[in-house]
Amino acid sequence: MSETHQPPQDPRVVGHETSDAEIGPLLKFAVFLTVVVVVVSVLTIGLYNYLDARELAEKAPRYPLSTAQRPLPPAPRLQTHPFMDVQQLRREEQRFLNRYTWVDRGAGVVRIPVDRAIEVLAERGLPYRAAQTGNGEQTEAGTREQ
Repeated sequence: MSETHQPPQDPRVVGHETSDAEIGPLLKFAVFLTVVVVVVSVLTIGLYNYLDARELAEKAPRYPLSTAQRPLPPAPRLQTHPFMDVQQLRREEQRFLNRYTWVDRGAGVVRIPVDRAIEVLAERGLPYRAAQTGNGEQTEAGTREQ
C-alpha cells in the first residue's frame, strides 16, 4: 500500500512539508526576471542616448554664419550667470561689513565692522542735538518743557 500523509487529528500538533519545492520553475523564473531586467536596462539606455542626441541636434546653430565671433554689445549686458553674480555681490558686502577699512585717511574716517558698531552704539548711545523752543531757548532732546 502506498503511504499517504493524513493531517494529524490533534490540532496542537504542527505538521511540515513532506515534499521539496521543484527547482525547475524557480530557475525558469529567475532566468526570465534576469532577461527582463537586462532588456529594460538596454531599452532605457538607448532611450536616453536618443534623447541626448536629439537635444544636441536642437541646440546646434541653424545658420552656419551664426557661429562667427561677433563683438560684445555695449554695457549694460544681460547677466549670463545671475546666481554667481549674487554670490559675488554677497562676498563683497561681507567684506565691507566685517572689516576695518579707511574711508578717508586724512579726515580719520574709518569703516568698522557691524558687530563692533553695534557695541559702540550700545555704549555711547545715539547722538542728538539740543532742540530750540519757540522763544529761542535750547532744551535737551527727549525732555519735556513745563
